[in-house]
Amino acid sequence: MPTPKKNAQISNRIAFLDYEPAEVKELKNNNWRIVFRCRIPGSNTMKRFRRRVKPMSNKKERMRYAKKICAAINQKLAEGWSPFTDDTANKEYRSLQEAINRYEKECNTMVDRGQMRPDTARSYSSQLSQLSKYLEHIGEPNLFAASFNRAFMRKYLDHIYYDKGRTPRTVNNYLRFGSQFANWLVEREYLVTNSISGIPQMVNQKKKREIIDPHTRKQIIKELKRNNTGFLVCCLMVYYCMIRRTELTKLRVGDVKLLEGVIVVPSEVSKNKKNDTVTIPQAFISYLVDHLKGATNQDFLFSENFKPGGKGLSPKKVSDTWAALRKKIGFKKEYQFYSLKDTGITQLFYLNVPLIKIRDQARHHDIKITESYTPRNYKKDKTLFKLENEF
Repeated sequence: MPTPKKNAQISNRIAFLDYEPAEVKELKNNNWRIVFRCRIPGSNTMKRFRRRVKPMSNKKERMRYAKKICAAINQKLAEGWSPFTDDTANKEYRSLQEAINRYEKECNTMVDRGQMRPDTARSYSSQLSQLSKYLEHIGEPNLFAASFNRAFMRKYLDHIYYDKGRTPRTVNNYLRFGSQFANWLVEREYLVTNSISGIPQMVNQKKKREIIDPHTRKQIIKELKRNNTGFLVCCLMVYYCMIRRTELTKLRVGDVKLLEGVIVVPSEVSKNKKNDTVTIPQAFISYLVDHLKGATNQDFLFSENFKPGGKGLSPKKVSDTWAALRKKIGFKKEYQFYSLKDTGITQLFYLNVPLIKIRDQARHHDIKITESYTPRNYKKDKTLFKLENEF
């Protein structure tokens, strides 16, 4: 009968049949390596693999880092991974925080070069900041980039939804950004594949913003005519021309062609990076004429005081001014700034404007998007009620 010692030796041989676990080797000239062996598929021969351990000023920190790499490799080996499949990335054992910092730096550089909108960079920076805070929250500030996988992302999204109490729409935003960040990690060789892209989105709740009722619209016009005509033009630009907030802050006076009755949205201003044109409705022209008096073609259409000027308006200023208007008039929070666009599109439907014309005015690439802006009526429809449609 085998002795306990003999059993342990047999067990070790079985455990190490396909691989020998990774360990740290301190070589000459401060040249450290992680070394492990794996059986070559289809043979009984073992092949040695090595991974470099980056130099650090503190030897204890370097050893701690090296042992973490060993543990990660051994876990993968135990789960059946083989280095012969070549599914490894050059930087997978760099810290995820290092990658986060690098990505944020690249975003800021793209903003400086005009390749990314400042609003987009701020949004990404906020997402990256939340991800860093989560690493601190779970006690893993030095987590390897290789750990940014499907399992990690699911736990992160659960934290956003259950612990922080965010809505499904917000969780889906985090998921979309996570997949985008994973694509960047693949491009920069921190990851081999993007395993996050296959995570299904949560079912969205009903959109919180609502169509602005006629009484509130009259209140808005009355208040802004008296105290802020520039912001009134800004609001009407969204209502009539469906131009997005950030686009508004980049338009120049020269982009408004009053004689032609159109506003040109250049590719460098447009969200979809395409040159586009929208029609100026007749009801809106007189407001624009007054707004543009004394302005030059090079002026921004909206400056800090919502009048034309040499300095572009901050998108945040638009949102803040709307919030102040809501507080002053007292309309409900579901009437958001983009409710102006929803309301404008819905009014065109009520006026029986052909759907394709509404699509073009809103600059949607698909009619289905245009249709999604119209709210479902859950009350008695007055038109249907008055129909004399006898059987």
